[in-house]
Amino acid sequence: MDVTFRRASNRDREIAFQIVDRALRDYGLHAVLAAADRDLSDLEQHYDARGGGFELIEVNGDAVGVVGWRPAGDGVFELKKLYLLSGARGHGLGQRAVARVIERARTAGAHAIVLETAARLIEANRLYTRLGFVPVEGAAAASFATLSEQCDLAYRLELA
Repeated sequence: MDVTFRRASNRDREIAFQIVDRALRDYGLHAVLAAADRDLSDLEQHYDARGGGFELIEVNGDAVGVVGWRPAGDGVFELKKLYLLSGARGHGLGQRAVARVIERARTAGAHAIVLETAARLIEANRLYTRLGFVPVEGAAAASFATLSEQCDLAYRLELA
């Protein structure tokens, strides 16, 4: 299995949206460009211009996932949009994607990574807790998360 993480540009918006939408539909959710997923409408503005990045995860040349990250201020990085198509799950790609974001955060001098997710995304939540992310609630979550039906959980990882 030949896996590459390819930096995405606005030319990749449609495939990124399709991957996010297909992955969410596996859990009874869907992508919404006008709301929670508006960052997919301009990857370069929402990620690159903010000091982050967005990558397509490709297996044997086919896009099977996405991962994004960006600084959130005060030495914190935000992990955004980690989604894999159903056939790509369970092969360690999510763990590799998170490891890439952790390395980027450390290189940038960040002391923590935060993320929002949905309780329905059971495999993702297992991955995050296995990697040391801890649930964040109340005011601590409100400082970075806009919790909704689509994203009803927040996590934080302190970097050593």
